[in-house]
Amino acid sequence: MIIGASLGGFKGLTLKQAIELYLKLSEEFNLNAVEIRFEREGKRPAIWHWEVDKIKDFLSNYEISGAHLPFVYLNPISQNPYIKEISISQLKSAIEKASDLNMDYCVMHARGFNYALSPEEEFNEWKNVIEELVKCAEENAIIIALENADFFHDLSKLARVVREIDSKWLRIAFDIGHAHIRKVAPLSTYPIADLVLRVLDMFLPFSFIKKNMPYESYGSIENFIESEMDLISIIHVHDYNGRRDHLPIGKGKINFSFMSKLKNFKGVFILEIEFERYYEDFKRSYLAFRRLLG
Repeated sequence: MIIGASLGGFKGLTLKQAIELYLKLSEEFNLNAVEIRFEREGKRPAIWHWEVDKIKDFLSNYEISGAHLPFVYLNPISQNPYIKEISISQLKSAIEKASDLNMDYCVMHARGFNYALSPEEEFNEWKNVIEELVKCAEENAIIIALENADFFHDLSKLARVVREIDSKWLRIAFDIGHAHIRKVAPLSTYPIADLVLRVLDMFLPFSFIKKNMPYESYGSIENFIESEMDLISIIHVHDYNGRRDHLPIGKGKINFSFMSKLKNFKGVFILEIEFERYYEDFKRSYLAFRRLLG
């Protein structure tokens, strides 16, 4: 089994401190994977992809390593052609740097906006962008794992684009926390019913009402896993309480019983958790995770 964590979860530590702690955790808990954010944001231990020399020796300790591509400050589908061009260029450069480090995959968020496009036009625009990036990934022999977030928050839409592009270099990064965050229509449309459901998520079990859930078209997370398992290469593990995600396992409300469907998963499990009490939170979530998988 391949298990690791996102180094960005050790918020408040410097990159050097996070690496030192992660090496100790790896030795104690036999971690064989790690994921690095290629974007400096907040107080997370992360790097820009042009700073990769800082982590080269560190990565050699792991069987599997991955990069989380930048997304917070980019807009690959912008109406402004210069913003679009530089955004795609940065993503390609990050993919190439990850490959240079012999990393195995890059996680991608489809975050951006273009108010001139209809939903179907936006889908096709993202599809074109991802196809271009997948060509870059193929040239550099590294997988792009598209995460269920932002435009591809809906799991059926995510699976659709991956199947339509149909490349062995494009796979799904299935984020368990995001899969439980109910979609709310744009606030400008006054989505009162959606907002009421989001409030109820703070108090009721997430499966109580499935409307606008990312897995709605599948009926359940279990059905999604069974249907799309062949597309999933990375699984991000964290809890969600109806307000905050990236919580330690057990600090939220997710019913992880569907994990039994993942006992034979051959990909990578990444604990993408904000470890506030670094060692203690990691240990508790790691042991809880292992129990979930039996």
